[in-house]
Amino acid sequence: MFLIVQVVLWALVAAFAVILLVLVTPLRLELQVSRETAFRFSAALRPFGRFGPRISLSDGQTKPRPKKPERKKKARRGFGKMRPKQFAQAAIRLAVDLIGLVRVEAASLELRFGLGDPAETGQIYGQMTPLIYGTSGVSRVDVTVEPLFDQAALTGRAALDLSLVPLRLVPPFARFGWAAFGPAR
Repeated sequence: MFLIVQVVLWALVAAFAVILLVLVTPLRLELQVSRETAFRFSAALRPFGRFGPRISLSDGQTKPRPKKPERKKKARRGFGKMRPKQFAQAAIRLAVDLIGLVRVEAASLELRFGLGDPAETGQIYGQMTPLIYGTSGVSRVDVTVEPLFDQAALTGRAALDLSLVPLRLVPPFARFGWAAFGPAR
């Protein structure tokens, strides 16, 4: 009996160690959007940073969703009294905290656009120049924009690689939950 208890305890310790290891290793999220004739979106996850296997979350193919039969609407139970002001403040703080935790590994944008009117195309291109030339010194960001003054078109490709440690997400979400749904002040 003692041996069985000991084996179960060691199995629980090993499972806890594996879960902790997964939570402290960085995740890498790779997002790609492109448009030639139609929009395509692709997302993939790499569990151990750039060294892990690539797990495809979305392959870029849009499949029509089957229609679900309509169900009768049931009465919903709310969270009690919703406090919109506290919820909005907590959501803004959560967004700021999450931006600080996510690391941009690489970002690239290749864009060819035209509005049909050369004056409008030039105006939009002029408004984009701070983005184009302001990121030229950053090694992780590559922005290439080509204006097409003679035709109306929009083609291009954007890629974004993000890295984050899942365990670092726990405190901001706990703070958000407490501030938004915790006791009233």
